Amino acid sequence: MKPGALVLLTDFGLQDPYVGVMKGVILGLSPRARIVDLAHGVPAQDVRSAAFSLMSAAPFFPQGSLFVTVVDPGVGTGRRILWARGRRWQFLFPDNGVTGWVERVEPFSEVREVSSKDLFLPVVSSTFHGRDIFAPVAAGLSRGLAPAKLGPRTRSWEALCFPEPEIGRTKTAGEVLVVDRFGNAVTNIPFEAAGKGGVVGFRGRRIGEVRSSYACVPPGTVLAVRGSWGFVELSVRDGDFAGRYKASPGDRVEVSRP
Repeated sequence: MKPGALVLLTDFGLQDPYVGVMKGVILGLSPRARIVDLAHGVPAQDVRSAAFSLMSAAPFFPQGSLFVTVVDPGVGTGRRILWARGRRWQFLFPDNGVTGWVERVEPFSEVREVSSKDLFLPVVSSTFHGRDIFAPVAAGLSRGLAPAKLGPRTRSWEALCFPEPEIGRTKTAGEVLVVDRFGNAVTNIPFEAAGKGGVVGFRGRRIGEVRSSYACVPPGTVLAVRGSWGFVELSVRDGDFAGRYKASPGDRVEVSRP
C-alpha cells in the first residue's frame, strides 16, 4: 500500500508540547511526511470518543493514509501496540479497542504486533509512547517500511462493539455516542431510520422533532437534525443541548416516526 497522509489522533490537547514533539520526531526521521492533525481534543483517556472520530473521519481520507491513534490509558502497562491495514487505510494504535468502530467500514486484512525495538527511539519512557514508539514507527511506515519488519502477525485484538440501534416499524431506539464541542449529542441512529417530522424522546421524555435544518426552528428550540456523519443529532438552535439536558454518552434516545 503506497504511503499517504499520516493522520494524528490524540487526547494530548494543544496546551502542552506533546503533539509538537511527536511531529518533530516524525519529521526528523521522515522529512517528507504529510502530517494531518485529525484531532487532539479527544477527552482524556476516552477510547470511545476516539473510536467515533476514526469511524467518522476515515472515509474522507485518501487511500494509503496511516491513522496514528494515541488515546492510551494503558500506556506503561503490558498492552500491545498494533499496526493494521484494510483495503484502503492503515492504522497504528494501542490494543484497547479503539479501532472497533472503524472496522465496521474497513475490515482489517492484516494485523501485526509492533515489537521490533530497533524501530523505537533509543530510550523509551513509560509515559510517552506517542513520542518514543508511535512517532518513529509511523515515520518508518511513511518512508515505505515493510510491515513485516514491525513484528509478528496476530489474529486477536481488542475491539469496542458498536452499539447498534433497535430499529422497529414505528420507533427506533438508540443512544448518545458522543457530545461535540457545540453541545450536540450525536446518536447511533441513522437519519434514514428517523425521517423528518419524527418525535424525539430523550431519557423517556419528549423533547422535540426531527427537522431538516436548524433554520426550521426559532433560536433556543430543541430539535434533531441529520448530523455531519449521517446520524441523528440532538441540538438546540444557537444553544447547547448537552449543557441544557446534562447529556452524556450512553443516554437513551428514541425517535417515533410520524
